[in-house]
Amino acid sequence: MTVEKLIKKDCLYPVYQPVVSLENGDIYGYEALTRIDTAKLPAFEKQSKMEGISIEELSCNIENLFIIAEKQGLLWELEKHTRKSALKIAKAMGLRHKLFLNVSPDLIHAQGFKDGFTQKRLEKYRINPEDILFEITERTSIKDISGFKETLNHYKSQKFKIGIDDMGQAYSGLQLLCSINPDFIKIDLNIIRNINSDKIKQSLVKSLVEFCSTAGINLIAEGIETTGELETVIDLGVKYGQGFLIGKPARILGKPEPEACGIINRKRKEKPVKTEAKTNPPNSENNLTPSVSGSGHPIETLATEGITVSPETPATEVLNILHLHTDCQLIAVVDKDQKVLGVMPRNILFDFFGGQFGFSLNGKKKIKELMETEFLFADASEPVDITASKVTARDDSHLYTPVVITKKGKYIGIVTIKDLLYSIVSVEVTERTLEISRKNKQLQTQQIMAERDMKMAELVQKSFYPSKAPQTGKWDSAFIFRPMASVSGDVYDFYYDNFGELQGISLFDVSGHGVASGLVGILAKSISANTFLEQESKPLEELFAGLNEHLIREKGSVENYLTGLLIRVKDNEIEYVNGGHTDVFIRNKDGVSILGDQESKGHFLGIQDLPMECKTVKKELSPGDTLLLYTDCLIESRNLAGDEMGEDRLKDIFGKISDGSAGEMLDELDGIFEAFTEAVPLRDDLTILVLKYKG
Repeated sequence: MTVEKLIKKDCLYPVYQPVVSLENGDIYGYEALTRIDTAKLPAFEKQSKMEGISIEELSCNIENLFIIAEKQGLLWELEKHTRKSALKIAKAMGLRHKLFLNVSPDLIHAQGFKDGFTQKRLEKYRINPEDILFEITERTSIKDISGFKETLNHYKSQKFKIGIDDMGQAYSGLQLLCSINPDFIKIDLNIIRNINSDKIKQSLVKSLVEFCSTAGINLIAEGIETTGELETVIDLGVKYGQGFLIGKPARILGKPEPEACGIINRKRKEKPVKTEAKTNPPNSENNLTPSVSGSGHPIETLATEGITVSPETPATEVLNILHLHTDCQLIAVVDKDQKVLGVMPRNILFDFFGGQFGFSLNGKKKIKELMETEFLFADASEPVDITASKVTARDDSHLYTPVVITKKGKYIGIVTIKDLLYSIVSVEVTERTLEISRKNKQLQTQQIMAERDMKMAELVQKSFYPSKAPQTGKWDSAFIFRPMASVSGDVYDFYYDNFGELQGISLFDVSGHGVASGLVGILAKSISANTFLEQESKPLEELFAGLNEHLIREKGSVENYLTGLLIRVKDNEIEYVNGGHTDVFIRNKDGVSILGDQESKGHFLGIQDLPMECKTVKKELSPGDTLLLYTDCLIESRNLAGDEMGEDRLKDIFGKISDGSAGEMLDELDGIFEAFTEAVPLRDDLTILVLKYKG
């Protein structure tokens, strides 16, 4: 009997084994496997042998059939035949899940395979490429890694999925994993077998779970046959499972076994709900809260479980564990009673296997032949600072080797030097942290009080300032008052006669910012109002000089000074004085001009022994004439490019805005200003007043 005869007699048929989610029991896909239909063979052929193996034996272990086919040079024909059958029958049964197909790496980049697996070819089976998962079954080492990778990239570009079958068996190792960047990995059934009672296997699988989670790879446990194995792989976090307990291979696309689904659902209910951590873990480098309360604390409080092996463990197996656990610096060698016989530091074992003859010299040795029998250990009750002193007394070659922790002579874990050093400084860190915490609370209290005071100051200031612009028979007006912070150093006010008609306007800008400026501003507003209303018969420049003298007396030693202007309204005429303030623009039928000139301007207000020397400017108004008053923030603000608004730009804008109401003109001006400054925040308090004479 030959492989060719089995194919020609159509004695091979596909079966499908379910692959399920271990999170909810849902079917993820089916693996297509091959079986021999011995019923189609005569009795004498059933007893015949192929490469020394009977047909009945081959039907029980189909893997041998593919090995024989490879020897006979018929592997391509066998895999092609089985894949076509699997696709054809899966289509006929209405496949709605993923389909896993086993492929030899030597055949996957053959031209015949490429031609057979294209999106166009799959259309006749009504199967999408993304639902086909190629399992790379590596029976021999891959000779042309570079060409192999190019081939896999070809299939990935067509949305096929690629995975490693039997991870952990024979050649299926780290080299293949790094080479193909798989979409999924299947853990070899020999690793899953009795995993519930094998700590080393559990450690290996746990590492694979962590690796696959980080790398975005789906992990599948093959060969699950017992409830203990299923429960263990679920607890370890494996995402998908396959095996006789879950579902046996069948000619139909069958459902998972109820027993397995029951276990999966029960484990799902038992699994605690994950919540987002709000603090760093105890040993996090970013966590200043120490895991121990002081250097005199027992060393066992720092111990982590670590990894242990028996003395009979092959050294190569320990080497593989260290390759998987990149953060493990030491493995303890213990007997069946958990007594520590020795340790195997990471760097020492790597030295044994390094160099040209490392594997040939040590590859067959047990770990007991390579382990170190002299090592630093500490009893669980030993104070941390005592252990630390022992560590520093070691020679430099072992300075960073972890410390083994025992209790009543039995192994309980290890302490890394990093954790030990962290605990030593934790007392000082704790004290400093507590002190910082106390100071922070004091500062927070002070900040809350300051914010409360600022809010109160803001409310008080607003209560002193006019909330509405004058709307009288002769005047239409609008204003913007925009403090940089809570309290402003800008001051504005309007004065009215007994008939409610606008009689005067004042605008001041106090130097500095904050509460001090705000208080000086309120003082200036009060003095200005009293002076203006009580001395309305005085020439405006004399009134302004008297206001300044009064302000200097009341302000005392407070250093803040002011710029300001005062306008008196008499029918259709205005009188105007300016003490170091920004210019006032007037817009009329002739365009935009500045009221007064530099010679009419006086000096700043609020400065002792600095005379005002300002002159009164008079101007007759016609209906429609509009005044623009503002503080220096308007012309000193800059855009993202660093350009200043400037007086000339403002004058040009004021002349071009629409001739509407005072409010409409102010809104348009403010919109242009905000567009100019873009996202640049204010660096000063801003006040703008627009007053339009109606006649």
